[in-house]
Amino acid sequence: MTKINSLILFILSVLLLFSCSSHPSSTFVTLDGTTFRDQHQRELILNGINLIIKDANSGYLCGMTEEEFKQISGWGFNVVRLGILWDGLEPEPGVYNDSMFRCLDERIQWARENGLYVILDMHQDLYSVQFSDGAPEWATLTEDQAHYTGAVWSDAYLISPAVQTAFDNFWNNTPASDGVGIQDHYALLWQYIAERYAHEPAVIGYDLMNEPFIGSEASKFFPAMVRAYMEIFQEEIRAAGMEAGELMELWGHPDGRAQILENMTDTAIYSKVVNAVQEMNLAFESTTLMDMYTRVASAIREVDPDHILFLEHSYFSNPGVPSGIQRIRYSDGRLEEKVAYAPHGYDLVVDTEAYSSASKDRVEYLFDHTFNTSRRLDMPMLVGEWGAFHSRDSIFLDQANFILGLFEKYKCGQTFWAYYDGIENYPFFSALLRPRPIAVAGNISSYSFDPERNRFSCSWFEDGSIKKPSTFFLPHRNYSDDLEISLSPEGNGFILKSREQNQGVILSIKATESDTLRMLTLTF
Repeated sequence: MTKINSLILFILSVLLLFSCSSHPSSTFVTLDGTTFRDQHQRELILNGINLIIKDANSGYLCGMTEEEFKQISGWGFNVVRLGILWDGLEPEPGVYNDSMFRCLDERIQWARENGLYVILDMHQDLYSVQFSDGAPEWATLTEDQAHYTGAVWSDAYLISPAVQTAFDNFWNNTPASDGVGIQDHYALLWQYIAERYAHEPAVIGYDLMNEPFIGSEASKFFPAMVRAYMEIFQEEIRAAGMEAGELMELWGHPDGRAQILENMTDTAIYSKVVNAVQEMNLAFESTTLMDMYTRVASAIREVDPDHILFLEHSYFSNPGVPSGIQRIRYSDGRLEEKVAYAPHGYDLVVDTEAYSSASKDRVEYLFDHTFNTSRRLDMPMLVGEWGAFHSRDSIFLDQANFILGLFEKYKCGQTFWAYYDGIENYPFFSALLRPRPIAVAGNISSYSFDPERNRFSCSWFEDGSIKKPSTFFLPHRNYSDDLEISLSPEGNGFILKSREQNQGVILSIKATESDTLRMLTLTF
């Protein structure tokens, strides 16, 4: 009897030791096909905002304040895509910035304390701090190529040999000054990050690279699209006496760009132009880009088996060029299971004065492509960037409502680009504060908000094994004594709970603890 008790105590002690030394995966956000699930297995709809400081002089993320996290939570968001910069994290080859990581620790803590999830986004624009933000100078190998800028900041991707060569050297894993490949350094940095936050449930996962860019091969992309455009409009172009070079020069000016795009509001025409580079884009994404993703994922999985890896398509897929990214497949043939698709989407007039005339047809076209990609990959989709509205023009309210309506149709999460001081005072911002599901005890069939009728509806198949309530966010502008709630079956009813800072209300619907179809309608 004593020997049996001793054996039982030994087994219990081993189990206790194991439970203390590892974090059970159920504490993390998990994946179920194309669905995110919280720690209670409720379907989780992620709605949030990008939070990033790109300026080294402002301390990168160290310049963020606790009040910003409180404010974001108060608006009813539940996730931040938190920008981290390679330059700030690894200022010298293999040397990690302890003070920057302590700042990151603190900001993740602020997110956790305010009920926010975090996606860590390794951000870059034009590859490097030397040209914009991202890689440190020691990892920026330009081979003394010239750097050129255009009328729009992102034009440098297409016209700067220095930017393109720096990307080439990254993709080629060219050695840095210490003899270690640049891409190897990148993977090791991600491994350090993953090991540091392997047991942090507030972190959903890792966005491995912001808007990966092909490099010098991009010099073939724009001429190919120009040729496709000229073939479609050859009579008009011949009548105007315009050559390909003149058309490319016209594109280089924001007004000229808007003029060209006016001819491509018809998505049948638009698709012919952007699809002119489809094969080149597929070749890059399915080989070079996936090789990098696999290298980084392999490094992360050595230290962190739980967090989700977020994959972005390439820069050229942002306006709707079909994407060729795949699921990560390791050298032993295994497919990575904990992976999500994090596309970006912008109309081509973004960052210009013509942005207020962005085409809804083109926007719907590009987001339909991203949705189809997520289904091809059988991955959940979270749109990591969209919007970039920086004007008080009321047209952006209409645009925001339209795009958010698309996301509701796709049943996908989103993080708006981007947080800035006073954003809540812009007309479009009210569209972001809309009724929405947060976590639902089962599988959502559909949900939508009609801002004209001020009506929200959601239907879901409730899973009787889930005991936690389904929760929904209602902003205060939509909540008043006139609120009508229709719920079937009503079950045990619901409760309304005010949020801090008086920004909104949480509608909590008690679980029926049975498998049943439920429908909720809110009329304001």
